[in-house]
Amino acid sequence: MPRTVAGVLALVVAVCVAAPAGGAAPRRQTRLSTEVRCAAELGTGEQTRRRFCDVVIAPLGSQSVIMPIPAHAGETTLLMDLHNRFTVPAGGASPAEAFERHVAVVALVRPTGEMIDRAAVGREFRTVQDLFDRVAGGGRQGGVKGVAPGPPEAVRMTIPEDVNAVGLVGVRLELLTSSIDDTYDAPGRPIAIVSNLRIEYTPRSPW
Repeated sequence: MPRTVAGVLALVVAVCVAAPAGGAAPRRQTRLSTEVRCAAELGTGEQTRRRFCDVVIAPLGSQSVIMPIPAHAGETTLLMDLHNRFTVPAGGASPAEAFERHVAVVALVRPTGEMIDRAAVGREFRTVQDLFDRVAGGGRQGGVKGVAPGPPEAVRMTIPEDVNAVGLVGVRLELLTSSIDDTYDAPGRPIAIVSNLRIEYTPRSPW
């Protein structure tokens, strides 16, 4: 048998062995869900046009931030940008007077409140150059609010397969200023800001 024919036959046999009977099932692609419900909507960024939500100390995500997860197979992943929530002086304050150092700890929880994971963000503020953005809709000069997000901390958290919704709640805030050195953990207090929330998941097979 000529070598060229033998080579073609060998290739055909190899392909037939590699391909499963009936053809391989198509691999499902991951998707992103950006549906978010905020109990304390902060507003929209002037420059980034991002939606910002306060993260509130609370036992349940429904009192802070909650995200439903579409029907899925396997674990899912929460991706977000976590920001410190800085109070911006109205004007005239020196960097030393305006100084704030925040360490905010937040928790990812099930709808019933059980914790899945934790994350933290720690930044310092002295001048508006230390901010990530300003939030539109306030009474300050330029129509901005008196609180603003600090630089983002990119966070990635894995969610167990059996969870169909998650909440993001505050745990505590460690605050240091020129006159304050304290930790706050009372329910109802906003301690951080979150933006760019999305859930990465693999859709559940319809069959």
